[in-house]
Amino acid sequence: MKNILIIAIVLLFFTSCQKVIKVDLNTANPQFVIEANLFEGTHDFKVHITKTTSYFNPESAPAVLGAVVTLSVNGNPAQTLMSAGNGWYELVNYTATNKTSYTLSVVAEGKTFIADSYLPVSPVMDSLTYRKFNGGFGGTGIDPYIMTAHFQDSLGIGNYYRVIVTKNDSIQNQPFDLYLLDDKLRDGEYFHAPVFTAFCDIGDTMDVELLSMDKYVFDYYSTLGTILTGDANNSAAPANPNSNWSNKALGYFGAFSTQKKSLRIK
Repeated sequence: MKNILIIAIVLLFFTSCQKVIKVDLNTANPQFVIEANLFEGTHDFKVHITKTTSYFNPESAPAVLGAVVTLSVNGNPAQTLMSAGNGWYELVNYTATNKTSYTLSVVAEGKTFIADSYLPVSPVMDSLTYRKFNGGFGGTGIDPYIMTAHFQDSLGIGNYYRVIVTKNDSIQNQPFDLYLLDDKLRDGEYFHAPVFTAFCDIGDTMDVELLSMDKYVFDYYSTLGTILTGDANNSAAPANPNSNWSNKALGYFGAFSTQKKSLRIK
């Protein structure tokens, strides 16, 4: 009887120590997300405007409709982008030139967002080579191949690059595929840049695109890469990538010059 009484007291003690913890699941106010890529040459310039959504809501981000989006160059009269539906706005057959500053303005739901981006001089990637990589990993074969991009950096100006690889018509866009370079320590030098983000095997068709951008867009991609690869847990990286938009909008406006080379692994 004494043992039964002790057990009852112990159970009562643990039961009374249980406490219901209420977690505040209120979500933050939605923020505007504006993504725009302006490429050198004549292309359809497109801007996508959405809002952030709740972490617990698996649906796609809601599109922002009825925005007024304009693009101006060096203070010249702005051109208005037309709505293409679902949060997309576009300027058809727009010609962008390098060594030019562009300003993109978005007015939506009573708020104004502005971002500037400089379209730098075109990169000069004169060749793309490959060699057998003896590290024993990376491709489907025992000894995969690794590519190297060869290009000349412009002297006397800060240059910021991104390398995008397409393998057998499939763009390589996983977190660790984000490949960035700058010339802080190699201004004006000739680069031999190994593309460690994309190993390949015999028979593969590889496209390598070299993008040049300004520092602010480079910072966006740098902080995005830190977050995507999980390094943000061990650093002072922000919760969101750095943005060049005013008024606390997320996303980026980037102006890019680009050059592409292709090869087939034989």
